[in-house]
Amino acid sequence: MPKAWMPEVERIDGGEAHSRPGIGAPRAVWTVTGADPTVWSAREEAERLISARRTVHLVWNPLSGETVQILPATRRGTPSPGSTHHYGQHVDHGDEGRVCLIIAVVAHDSEPFTHGPMHGRSALLAWLDSWGVPRTWPAGTPGTEAAPQQDRERAWARGGHFGHDQVPGSTDPGPGRLDTARLLAGDGREASSRPETTHAVIS
Repeated sequence: MPKAWMPEVERIDGGEAHSRPGIGAPRAVWTVTGADPTVWSAREEAERLISARRTVHLVWNPLSGETVQILPATRRGTPSPGSTHHYGQHVDHGDEGRVCLIIAVVAHDSEPFTHGPMHGRSALLAWLDSWGVPRTWPAGTPGTEAAPQQDRERAWARGGHFGHDQVPGSTDPGPGRLDTARLLAGDGREASSRPETTHAVIS
């Protein structure tokens, strides 16, 4: 049975959250906090996100490996303020699905966190695996030119991992141009340094 709270990580009260989502393939949505991971801890960033009414599930500092959980997997998060409301012609669907787990990484989108150490990655991915999120990235590499809305919706329907910029209706810049293959690698080892070659997209 999957656990609503990731084992052996610190918990912080995320306050009021939306009700559990209904239908849809399991998904994980990746975003960044816009902070320097050498300066700010996951706990500090989690507290800041809560103050900003951004209730994500996990906040992860890949340099230290520190992970803080704000919401259980059985609750729906709010990836950005007002994300369940209309943005003109857009509705951010980044909180939808049978399970939709939002991970905020302490990093900048201009410096992809997959290019450096990713301590704690294996445990984090194992927890996402336990909720049935497939290790696929159907929308292609995040941080590239935005796909048409219809293509976003088609990829979203398949489930898997997404940058917040790839969520249908999202206006968030997302986590940057990640090496998705390195992030989702299933070799069981922690990623401690940048590889000699990067991979394209897992599809």
